Amino acid sequence: MKKITGIFFLIGIIATCIFTINASSNIGFNVSGAPGEGTCAACHAGTVNPDNLGSINIWINGNNSNGTFKPDSIYSIEVISAHPGVVKFGFALNARFQGNEFVNAGTFLYDTDSSILVSDYVTHTKFSNIGNTLKTWKFKWKAPSNLSSHKITFYAAGVMANNDSNAQGDKVYVDSISLIAQTNNVAETIKKEHIQLSKSGLYWNVAALHPVKEIKLYSLKGEEIPSTIIKTANNTYSIEVSSKEIGIIMIMVQTDTGIWTSKLLQQ
Repeated sequence: MKKITGIFFLIGIIATCIFTINASSNIGFNVSGAPGEGTCAACHAGTVNPDNLGSINIWINGNNSNGTFKPDSIYSIEVISAHPGVVKFGFALNARFQGNEFVNAGTFLYDTDSSILVSDYVTHTKFSNIGNTLKTWKFKWKAPSNLSSHKITFYAAGVMANNDSNAQGDKVYVDSISLIAQTNNVAETIKKEHIQLSKSGLYWNVAALHPVKEIKLYSLKGEEIPSTIIKTANNTYSIEVSSKEIGIIMIMVQTDTGIWTSKLLQQ
């Protein structure tokens, strides 16, 4: 029995290390950071969450906080990776029932592009790993009809690669979000970030709980957008975006605790 167990363990390690930043034929097997799984660090040598420079964030219907879901409903999901200066990214994501972490929860669906591979997991393709400080992947998720648990957690692991054609020196970050099945319209919502974003006339206002190191704006293509940033109070900033920018843009705020990203609708 011990010999058989050892063989399956070895097979699992080999299967995990097939997943690389240039994934094309696999589906990010066993590297999302979910309980009982590894992360992309299995092959991209290094530790998970090595510093506060990078991040990977899961957005569900435009929200990156814990929230609720309705069984059998379809939700839009975005995975956003960020790291200053990085141009090559990868990710793997799955969804698991609480208390039964080895059972897939719901069904992943393709969105409008082919930049992902979908099965029980979601991962990038080898044609969708190029970005510029930011990289976004979009897809959909259909909530399960039958629930083995009322809580489902999404787990994601992301690689920020140094693009030197080997697995040394890359960085891996993880994120997770939990959804509670709606019961009597009571929601369990826990805000993950300590940053408030508001609009006042032509200006966007950012208020952070922790000291802010850097604020930058980017287009959805990862191009930095010119802006005027003024510190108005302790950890509070006013941002004037270039008048040429219209539509959805991304804001990246780096604090002592990490990187926070969000969307702005510039009109």
